Amino acid sequence: MESIKNAYAAGRGKRKSRNGAKSKRGGIPGRVDISERPAIADQKTEIGHWESDTMIGGNHLGVLVTHLDKASKFLGAGLAKNKTASEINRVTEKLFQEIHPDKRKTFTCDNGKEFCGHQELSQKLGADFYFATPYHSWERGLNEHTKGLLRQFFPKGTNFKILKPEEVERAVNLINKCETFRHEIRNQMPEITA
Repeated sequence: MESIKNAYAAGRGKRKSRNGAKSKRGGIPGRVDISERPAIADQKTEIGHWESDTMIGGNHLGVLVTHLDKASKFLGAGLAKNKTASEINRVTEKLFQEIHPDKRKTFTCDNGKEFCGHQELSQKLGADFYFATPYHSWERGLNEHTKGLLRQFFPKGTNFKILKPEEVERAVNLINKCETFRHEIRNQMPEITA
C-alpha cells in the first residue's frame, strides 16, 4: 500500500490551470511589508496614515476605490472603470488632490494586483506604501469596518458601473458625518483638507 501511495504522489508534479496558462498571481514589484511601517501608523494618533482597498461591483461590474485615514476616520472613495493599476492610480490621485501633502504619509494596502502601481503613486503623492500580510484582514480592520458601512448604501451585487459619482459622494459624506465618527471628524476634517 505504501508503494502505491508513493508512486501516486511522485507522479503528480505541479498542476497547471485547465487552459494551460500560467498563474496570474505573483509578487508586487517593490512590495514593502507592513512590519516595516512606522509604529506611529498603528497608534492612530497622527493624521496621514491611510488604509486603502477596493470594492468590486456585482458580476465584476465597476470598482469603488476606498482610502480611510486611521486617525480621523476620514473616508475618501471614488469610482474606477476597472481594477487595473493605472485606473486605481488615476482615481487615487484625483481623490488626494484636495488632501494636504502633509496628510499623506503612509498607505497600507492588501496584496491585490490593482496596487502594483504603488511606486508611481508613491512618487506622485509623496507617501510610502506598505502591504498587509496575506489573509490578515485584521491588519486593516478599520478599513474592513468602513467597507461594511459602504455596503449599507451599495449592497453586494450592486453594479458600480451605473452608479453616479454623486451617489458615492453622498454615501461618503454621510459616513464621514455619521454618529460614530462625528466628534472626531469635526475636530480633524479642517486639518486634512487645509
